[in-house]
Amino acid sequence: MTDSTDSTAVPDAPVVGDVPSVPPVPAVAPAAGAPTEDERAARGSLRRKAALRWGAAAVVCALAGTGSALAVTAQDRTDLPGLATKSDGRYTFPALVLPALPSGKAAPKDNKNRHAADLRQLLLPVPKEAGGSLTPTTQPAPLSVTGGGTPSASASPTTSASPSPSASATTTNASPAPGAAAGPGDCDAFVAEQADQAEARALLLQYACRTAVVREWTASDGTRTQIRLLSFGSSGEAFSAFAGLRDGKGPKDVPTVGEAAPTGWDEVYGITLATRTATPQEAPPVRVAYLAAGDLVGVVTLSNPKGVPAAAFRQVVTLQSDLLA
Repeated sequence: MTDSTDSTAVPDAPVVGDVPSVPPVPAVAPAAGAPTEDERAARGSLRRKAALRWGAAAVVCALAGTGSALAVTAQDRTDLPGLATKSDGRYTFPALVLPALPSGKAAPKDNKNRHAADLRQLLLPVPKEAGGSLTPTTQPAPLSVTGGGTPSASASPTTSASPSPSASATTTNASPAPGAAAGPGDCDAFVAEQADQAEARALLLQYACRTAVVREWTASDGTRTQIRLLSFGSSGEAFSAFAGLRDGKGPKDVPTVGEAAPTGWDEVYGITLATRTATPQEAPPVRVAYLAAGDLVGVVTLSNPKGVPAAAFRQVVTLQSDLLA
């Protein structure tokens, strides 16, 4: 009988107790170029150090950017190198404050009644560019007219703080300190500055110029500014004097002065304005403005042999108008 069992059958695996033994698996050699455990640990350490360095750099950049932004925003743009706008001639004035009125006196309404405030307080203060102070100032001594050539001279009202620390009570014929508000005036000092003194004197006598104050300064750009306020008995007399001065020959020692109606200027309610500009028109050495404000007439004169900046002239005239309105 033939045995059907395959003679090549696998022999029985050796048995150890009841558990068959498993032959050991040979160790697999690492692939060529694969990192070892030490190499992987070293690389992880490098990554952590790089992350720390980049994090520290980001923090430093954020702090530097924040500091730079604070430094830039804390200053005025005009104070930063490379960002300052070229000056067009305008000045830096202290904050304008209307003077206090004497007890029982009211402010002018529509500039129809008289200004009761101290005339010196109605003068534009001195700008920073001329050595002016931007801090509050003390009260000046009261005005008292000492007489001086006009038959109708009378005492000017008193009180209030001076817009300039250098304000002092002197006659207009004296040479005031830079920026000083000179007063009381006899109106003769103004007449002496006019090209046609006889006409100017007759005009001020006809309409009874009562007193006058003046403020003068010279800015760092060489522009000399003079502001005169002439006081009259009524708004009608003041306007008639204003019209005569506006149509007159203007200041002496000035090249041909022609009318130049201001265009694009902000109108100040209650103020009548007329301007005149000396030739050449491109760079006029003198600019003059006449203001009518109730019982007051203002004459603003800016002069500079190199030419008076139009922006400075407009600024001074507008701010002086604001104080009179």
